[in-house]
Amino acid sequence: MAENVEKSLKTILMVGRTGCGKTTLSEVLVHGESQYHKTQAVTRVGSIIDTPGEYIENPNYYRGIILNSYDADIVIFMNEAGEEESIFPPNFAQSMNREVIGVISKVDTGRDLETPRKNLKLAGAGKIFEVSIHDPESIAVLRDYISHEE
Repeated sequence: MAENVEKSLKTILMVGRTGCGKTTLSEVLVHGESQYHKTQAVTRVGSIIDTPGEYIENPNYYRGIILNSYDADIVIFMNEAGEEESIFPPNFAQSMNREVIGVISKVDTGRDLETPRKNLKLAGAGKIFEVSIHDPESIAVLRDYISHEE
């Protein structure tokens, strides 16, 4: 199954705070399951470009995000449920010549979704997805959107 999933995904750039679930979500989207490991550098999980959280946490690395976005079809800005402050500068999506969508992760925790949604919109993300790696349906909805199949 994982092989077919990987082949169908567009190239995605994942951007978000350390610990928001970028690597875990990448592995679930590509392989159907996850084995956590700390992302120390820009890495690839299949067709997903996984950036370290430090890239968005330190403005000196914003250029790295923008540069990596040129290799992507879609950029995903990620916030986790309950996140109070935006890590993304306002309209940061405008610095990328790609579609930018938002993903709110860890929605199964029952924490606030409205503030992360508002923050992703302010950053310039278009469509917003709410996902939990424990909810296959939410993963399927995101996977369908970022696949080559229309």
